[in-house]
Amino acid sequence: MGKTNVFDKLRPIKQLVTSYQRGRRRLFFLSRWFVLCLLVSLVGCGKSSKITVSNSDLKDIQERGELRVITMESPFAYFVDEDDEMGYEYDLALNYADYLRVDVKLIVAKSVEDMKTLLLTGQGDVIAYRFPSTQENRADVVFTNRRYDSYPVLVQLRSKNMVKDVTDLVGKEVYAQKETKYWRRLVNLNKEIGGGMTIKAVDDSIPADQLAVMVSQRKIPMTIVDNDVALLSRSNLRNIDISVPVGLPQETAWVVRKTSPELLASINAWSEEISKSRFYKQLYTKYYSKSRYFSDIKSTIPKGSISPYDEFFKQYAKQIDWDWRLLAALAFNESHFDVNAVSSSGALGLMQMMPGTGAKYGLDATEIFEAESAIAASVQYIKALNLIYRSVEDPEERIKFILASYNAGPAHVLDARALATKYGESPHVWNNVEKYLLLKNKPEYYNDEVCKAGYFRGKHTVRYVGDVFDTYNHYLGVKKEK
Repeated sequence: MGKTNVFDKLRPIKQLVTSYQRGRRRLFFLSRWFVLCLLVSLVGCGKSSKITVSNSDLKDIQERGELRVITMESPFAYFVDEDDEMGYEYDLALNYADYLRVDVKLIVAKSVEDMKTLLLTGQGDVIAYRFPSTQENRADVVFTNRRYDSYPVLVQLRSKNMVKDVTDLVGKEVYAQKETKYWRRLVNLNKEIGGGMTIKAVDDSIPADQLAVMVSQRKIPMTIVDNDVALLSRSNLRNIDISVPVGLPQETAWVVRKTSPELLASINAWSEEISKSRFYKQLYTKYYSKSRYFSDIKSTIPKGSISPYDEFFKQYAKQIDWDWRLLAALAFNESHFDVNAVSSSGALGLMQMMPGTGAKYGLDATEIFEAESAIAASVQYIKALNLIYRSVEDPEERIKFILASYNAGPAHVLDARALATKYGESPHVWNNVEKYLLLKNKPEYYNDEVCKAGYFRGKHTVRYVGDVFDTYNHYLGVKKEK
């Protein structure tokens, strides 16, 4: 009773999360040893290993005033970003608790089997996770209508020699956690293609979505994940390909115990209602676009190195007679060494080249997200810029003009040089030219007949030149060339 208009009164997502960060909700990270101890206490030494299933149902949750939600860390289910608890399923669980007028206690498990054990033994009330609908799981738990369809896909680096079909996996290495549905699928797939694929195990603490990141970072060659996770990964990791399916669709859903029929009916009713709400649409946009789950994933910098790509900077900087650390400083200020970076203006990859510029120097849509290819192309672009400013004799001054043009394009820098000349100042000195670059946001300057490129806000470009040199000087202090 009294719930028919609840979705008309939904608070914004952020407020909803914040409100549940107060009160009685606590976060529990349950380690494997805890689950093992729990099982031992329930089963006893030398006795039957059958788990005693809890009979708790909706009435017990309402009397307790607390919904115990079991989940796992993943980009969809639950994660913490800058102390802010987030996740598609997490936000839905908070909304369902609001529907019941109860608080939430979150239980973060380590594996799918942990989640099931915690549910069956009464440590939690519902698994708010995309729980796989296998024959074994259907025998133990009941699936709600908060469900999704998914199928496994191959995650690999985009390249001209990508795997196009599962038969191409012969002779390839694919990584997965042992004793997971992904491992079992790979074992069966290997039989289907007649053998020849090498299946490599990873530490069972590494979730599937992190394996996609490891592929992006070239730590492993291939893995498989569900297509929904793959789509989210692909929208954030631009150098991976997810186009090859490796299995049939499988249903996943939130689950409850078979002894909780009232809870099942309540979740199903809520799920039907919320699927028509504005909140649900906002939630989809929030998590299916650029996810904050990936925002802190950075390329690992080896100890004693400036970047993950020092060898490439050293190799290609020689072509332009630059200190390789200056080229690395440019890349850092462009992308923070993120090969998947995409700027608001559409610049792409490690070296943040525009697609048109990249194509001019031999980069296709795949190669622009590859570190070595991007560095090689950017060096060719720098060579072209060097020719434009060949009249600037001082090497350091010329580099400043090149950096400004790399950041903003040469047209506005050439306009600023023309203005400097008109007003009697040397166009070969960066301090003179940057002054007029900053003045190009004023009509009396950008409408001057010597200007060809029009209006320009130069603050960012001027700051960029200084930032690159500051980074370079920092590198000179922390990393000396042997």
